[in-house]
Amino acid sequence: MKKVGFLALTAVLVLATAAVAIPQSAQDKPADNPSASQSKAVRGTITSVDNAAKSFVVKDANGTETTVFWNDATRLSGELATGSMVVVQSAMQDGKTVATAIQVSGAKKPY
Repeated sequence: MKKVGFLALTAVLVLATAAVAIPQSAQDKPADNPSASQSKAVRGTITSVDNAAKSFVVKDANGTETTVFWNDATRLSGELATGSMVVVQSAMQDGKTVATAIQVSGAKKPY
């Protein structure tokens, strides 16, 4: 009889510990933050480059222009130049589209 009581008490303690541990692990996860970065890709033609502001404008196939900023952490393959085709991996930071990787190819073919 003592063994059954001891096992029951042990089971209650294990369940109580698990119930307390689950809410604490939920607190360890970062909260949803609307200003947190969201990754996206931009593909199009560079219409302007501003080296002083570390930014350039990409016009996609739909005619939408997106201003993209870069920083020291941005991986750049190629040279940013007006008329060049570009594929940009970016994230939103402080309301700006900031490139994490830029792949530049030659100028858009006229045909």
